[in-house]
Amino acid sequence: MLAFLLFVVVMSFTPGPNTIMAMVSGQQRGFMNSLRLNFGMLFGICTIGIITALFASWFQRTPSFIFIMKVIGSCYLGYLTYHVFTSKPYQSKSDIGNFNTGFLIQITNIKVYLYFVTGLSAFTIHNFLSDIPVRWLLMVIIGSIGTFTWTLFGQVISKTYLKYYKYFNAFISLLLIFSIIDLWH
Repeated sequence: MLAFLLFVVVMSFTPGPNTIMAMVSGQQRGFMNSLRLNFGMLFGICTIGIITALFASWFQRTPSFIFIMKVIGSCYLGYLTYHVFTSKPYQSKSDIGNFNTGFLIQITNIKVYLYFVTGLSAFTIHNFLSDIPVRWLLMVIIGSIGTFTWTLFGQVISKTYLKYYKYFNAFISLLLIFSIIDLWH
């Protein structure tokens, strides 16, 4: 059980496309104005969790699906990278903080698929966590706490962000590019 919980916490709180975008939204919009993004991510993680629970063995046997998701995810992350790099603080036309962005970033995030495929199938647990729906719920809750935490962190550093937003945006864009590269390893 400890190995499963460590896996879930590490996967939920380490940087990935969703946590990076949550932080950016927190920096640019603050925590409360980023709730739409976070709820989109929550809906996305629930959706992927259900799909993965139902089709986990198929995902493991179908490398072409994973390849297609990598292509789609890379394209979407490239699109977000451009918007992060070119955005200015409180730029209203940026779509970083909306529900659809949160949902789409989760649906195209290969890390979320691997999170559920591994979390729901790779750990042998002999207590209340042996039940897949309970494990799914715990993974969704901890995963969502991760994105909300990154959003709050973004808000905390927002004053510094306002001063140095060009550097932050360049750094975050580089992290997103590294996320794209990491998809292919």
